[in-house]
Amino acid sequence: MSQKTYFSLLLREIDPIFYRMRVIFLLLVLLFFVGFQSNAQYVNTDELVIVPGLEAPVSLTEYNVIKTQEQEQYKSYLAGFMVPGNGGKVISDYGPRSGRMHYGTDLKMERGDTVYAVNDGNITRSGWGSGFGNIIIIQHANNIETYYAHLSKFLRKEGEWVAKGEAIGLAGSTGRARGSHLHFEIRQEGRAFDPELVFDFGEQQIRDEARNFETLVALHQTLKPRGYSNNAAIPEFYKVRSGDSLWVISRKFKTPIKDICRLNNISENSVLQIGQPLKMY
Repeated sequence: MSQKTYFSLLLREIDPIFYRMRVIFLLLVLLFFVGFQSNAQYVNTDELVIVPGLEAPVSLTEYNVIKTQEQEQYKSYLAGFMVPGNGGKVISDYGPRSGRMHYGTDLKMERGDTVYAVNDGNITRSGWGSGFGNIIIIQHANNIETYYAHLSKFLRKEGEWVAKGEAIGLAGSTGRARGSHLHFEIRQEGRAFDPELVFDFGEQQIRDEARNFETLVALHQTLKPRGYSNNAAIPEFYKVRSGDSLWVISRKFKTPIKDICRLNNISENSVLQIGQPLKMY
């Protein structure tokens, strides 16, 4: 066999092998591009949003999800409260009464009506409280406490954790009470605040203005100058007039005497001067 004939036969055998290899290579390339195209995400760059703290821009849909999560995260704590009973009408407001300070709001409730926890918290007291009668005190977040007094029956015990809306007792008239009702207080760091700063008892809901606040102090400083519920607006500074006394001023603005003294560095026995400015909040 000549050398030329030998190489011709060899090429005939090798050529199909190269042909099959070329076909396989082309198929692999085709599969690669098909897979790439199916996984590719086409994003309109006009709809991308740059969010501080994120390395890459996000779509409008993702941005809306992020904003919603942020709003939930920073939602006002006070917005999560509820009223302590169903349909309780205010029968006595927060403020000076019968020669002493009334630190809560009295809500008309019949004996046996259910009283509810206004928010999650731990029961720090469940027992007898002198003028309060049977009382439950709940410690909430942000150093806020709520008081539920004159109860006829306890449904939960001291030391227990209760959830918002959970029944904790039944209304009554134990202690110093004229008729069946619920005496309700709300405090922060031991300081009592008017419950009607937070609660609109007529509408059985949280006051709209309270939904944007985390603390009672901040809410108090905002609503006092504007007035709320049946409370008139209070000036930041009040000038003492003829006939004024700490008691008269306290009754006029529903502000505890001890708060007026604390804010102005005076005592309950201090003599007021006409024209003297008193800081009210």
